[in-house]
Amino acid sequence: MRKVTQIFLAIACIFQLGGTDVNAQQIQATRRHFSTDDGLASNAIAHMVQDDYGYIWLATWNGLSRFDGYNFFNYKTGAASHIRNLHNRIAQLAVDNQQNVWMRMYDSRVFVLKRSTDCIVNPFENVSGSEEYRTTHPIVVTSSGDVLVTVDGVGLYKLRMMSSGVKAQLITVGDMVITSITEGYQDDIWLGTNQGVHRMDASNLTVERKGLFLDESITCLYSNGYNIYVGTKSGKIMSFSYGQESQVIRAGGDQVAKLFVDSHGLIWFTDARMGVSKIDPETHVERFYSQNVKTPDYDGYGGIIAESNGVVWIAMNRGGFGYYNRETDEVEYFHNDPSNPWNLSNAVNAMLVTNEGVVFESTTRRGLEKLEIIKQTIARRMVAPGSTNPLDNEIRGLLYDKSRKQLLMGTKAGVLHIIKGDSIHTTWSRTDDGSPIGRIYGISKDASGRYWIASKDNGLFRMTPTGNGYSIVNLRHKAGDPNSLNDDRAYCCLEDKDGNLWVATYGGGVNLLPKGKNGFLYPKRGMNNYPINAYQKVRTLELDKDGKVWAGTTDGVLIMSYKKGKVEVQRLLESKEYPDNILMSNDVVCLARDAHGMMWVGTNGGGLAHTIGQDSEGHWYFEHFGAKDGLPSEEIKCLTFDSRGNVWFATDHHICSFDQGKRIFATYSNLEGVDETICSEASAVTLQNGHVLFGTVNGYYDVDQTKLMTSTGSMLKLRITDFWLNNELQTPRQTTLYGYYVPDAKTVRLQNHDDEIGFRFASLNYQLQHRVHYQYMLEGYDEDWHNAPVSRTAWYNNLPSGTYKFKVKAFLIDSPEKYDLKEIEVIVPPSFLMSRNAMWIYLAIGVVLCVMLMFWLQKMLRRRQGRSMKDSKTREKAVIRAKEDYEFMKRVELWMEKNYKNPTVDVEQLIVFMSMSLADFESKLKRITNKTPKEYISEYRIDKAKQMLAHTDASIADISFELGFANAAQFNRLFQEATEMTPSQYRDAQRQTDTTGASTDYEIIE
Repeated sequence: MRKVTQIFLAIACIFQLGGTDVNAQQIQATRRHFSTDDGLASNAIAHMVQDDYGYIWLATWNGLSRFDGYNFFNYKTGAASHIRNLHNRIAQLAVDNQQNVWMRMYDSRVFVLKRSTDCIVNPFENVSGSEEYRTTHPIVVTSSGDVLVTVDGVGLYKLRMMSSGVKAQLITVGDMVITSITEGYQDDIWLGTNQGVHRMDASNLTVERKGLFLDESITCLYSNGYNIYVGTKSGKIMSFSYGQESQVIRAGGDQVAKLFVDSHGLIWFTDARMGVSKIDPETHVERFYSQNVKTPDYDGYGGIIAESNGVVWIAMNRGGFGYYNRETDEVEYFHNDPSNPWNLSNAVNAMLVTNEGVVFESTTRRGLEKLEIIKQTIARRMVAPGSTNPLDNEIRGLLYDKSRKQLLMGTKAGVLHIIKGDSIHTTWSRTDDGSPIGRIYGISKDASGRYWIASKDNGLFRMTPTGNGYSIVNLRHKAGDPNSLNDDRAYCCLEDKDGNLWVATYGGGVNLLPKGKNGFLYPKRGMNNYPINAYQKVRTLELDKDGKVWAGTTDGVLIMSYKKGKVEVQRLLESKEYPDNILMSNDVVCLARDAHGMMWVGTNGGGLAHTIGQDSEGHWYFEHFGAKDGLPSEEIKCLTFDSRGNVWFATDHHICSFDQGKRIFATYSNLEGVDETICSEASAVTLQNGHVLFGTVNGYYDVDQTKLMTSTGSMLKLRITDFWLNNELQTPRQTTLYGYYVPDAKTVRLQNHDDEIGFRFASLNYQLQHRVHYQYMLEGYDEDWHNAPVSRTAWYNNLPSGTYKFKVKAFLIDSPEKYDLKEIEVIVPPSFLMSRNAMWIYLAIGVVLCVMLMFWLQKMLRRRQGRSMKDSKTREKAVIRAKEDYEFMKRVELWMEKNYKNPTVDVEQLIVFMSMSLADFESKLKRITNKTPKEYISEYRIDKAKQMLAHTDASIADISFELGFANAAQFNRLFQEATEMTPSQYRDAQRQTDTTGASTDYEIIE
């Protein structure tokens, strides 16, 4: 886990809020230590740099680490990287204009982290014979973005990262050995060599043989943009510039290892000695500085010198670290005096100071130290500066009178301070009769313009303006006088809308002085419903939107009013309908009503709460906030509101604000100047100029919100730092899904429509990081901004297909309109069934189906045509056959009509008549009538018999003879077989039918 130490050390102040002047004031600093337990690649750090985005890059003994103030992102080196010849240790880092990170390894080889792909590559990979290229000198990046690398025994290479790879150009330097490189006034490149200083023409990459100090072996160069400073092996320090003669600033001595020139023109340098030296180029006065170092760094050489915000920071050669105090002309210890209780080493291996004033360093004790200089953004002021009595500056009562534009402060020393503007400051401590006011706990103003002072010692004081000041009269408890206050421990007082005066006492409950009356009402006098054994210790009073008085006590809240001479008292009971929306503590410390009429309650141990509404029974229910919501403490001391509606409140030793619109808490602590001083109860006020004041036990905090704001959102240096896909961190180094580094890209296309994605983000302003808030949204999906969780990560899954834009903004709660914004387009593909590949498949299937349909239609058409032809022929055949059958049956019936009476008629005769064979005749007759020839002849005769039986009176015998039957018996048998009736029965049945049918045709008339 991260080890966070908040130890406060008195050290010489070198940072102002604006950050340019140096003084000797005492300030505080915070220290945070990071190690491999926190994700650092190695506790041994050799070098550190910051890129333009704000990332801190650390060269360690186990690879490269990127730090964003929260998390370490490590790059494997050595054998684990599977990159040929890549050593695990890194000696030096340099960042080019494209933010690629160049690395000089421990074995002097050079590699580069290509940021667009997040992969480490060998810049000499395509250079023939580069297998053994080494450089023992620092990598230099020019203002134009060229990277200059001196390859030992080969020459100078100019390298530039291109989209296709690294472009390498060799610059011939002859027999000269390049030891140092710097850039001049006109973007000229100056080379320090073993044969003096030479200029390189950047346009044609040629080195001029004519140079300066040709007899000197140059060890280091430094440029301040105009002058070039030269350090030599002989210990000389010289300078030259365009149009001026070169100067010898130091005549000689030990070999110069490091050169630096500060903003005041002082030259700092190191040599073989353990320490650092300074020389004034005007006076040539030289001074050597060193510190007591318990464990010198014998392996280090040269030291580190840098300047930030006008302050020179020095890691001395082989040990010693501090800053230069210009007033004392000393290099001061910075939290690292060997006797210092922080017990940090002042032997610094690597150091970086950001522009915001945060010092990163790694000492011989390893790991990374983050040292934040405490800015006195929030000032704690004294109302009685120089006083030796602590009560003189312990402020409890606060009131700002808008109409008179004056501030009233009451102290526990019993002094009322009235401050008007910057010049008028008066004090009042006694009444008109000379009695002391006592400890002032509360101040209020009535509709008549009078001030009311609540004293915990002497009750209540009425302060009436007069021509030359104020008349102060005491209203206190008098023994035997029931009209007086019942308790002198007054905490505050309040006038309601009807002019009645309410007084909170700590032991006597609430007292009421009705308008126009001379006597007080209290729990045992005129307040019949007031609880007798509770609610006696009252700290605070406030009017709600209905004009009722809320009294905050150690037992909860009473809601009171005075109507028609009667005091109504109601306890604030918990809502049964909303059991989770109650006050988390009944120990109420402060009450305040905001511009919307909501009542805010600060409690001891229950955090902060505000009213939401009333249930059906009229009971109030609340929204409450505590540690889970980001409060540093659940002991709330005081409340006030600024002009934007933000809630400001104090805990014991933190100041907080709450943006009601964004629902975000901000905490101000030691980094802003809020120290361990305890804040007072019910002691907060907002001035007309927007300043928020908080009383404390030692002065008051003055919060100037303009100093807490950012001038521009870009100051916050927001970056999207990481991208996850399905819980896997995406980088081309580790996965093959994306060939580019997504967080730095403009667009990311998901692999599948149901992928889960995550974006992590951070402000890289390390001085403001603890105060930055984040909101994010996926435009096209989210309807509004979301407050980011503590993890600063936004997650989405199962997004509908489409194109979205992920947006994240960073801001300070004090200036939310000045935010930094980053965005990345997110393309969610459709599901496979709706994807492009699926569409191609659908198209192919569609084509195949269309072809199959076409062939089927053609086949059906041919079949239909064939069927149509067949049907046509069939119909033709049917017609022909029907005609033939008709003619056939016509001839058969013609023959039968002529021959059915012949007793000897037989089939052979009919066949002969038809001119057909027996088989053909039988087949055709069977097909047409479904009868054999014999059956047909017999049926023909029976049909004739039926006609004769029905329409003639011929006898049965005559009919059988007439029809050619052999005898009547044969006729009877055959007829009965065919009709299931005898001939006689058939005749009778037919005649019966004829008679019945006839009867219906006639009307019977009688």
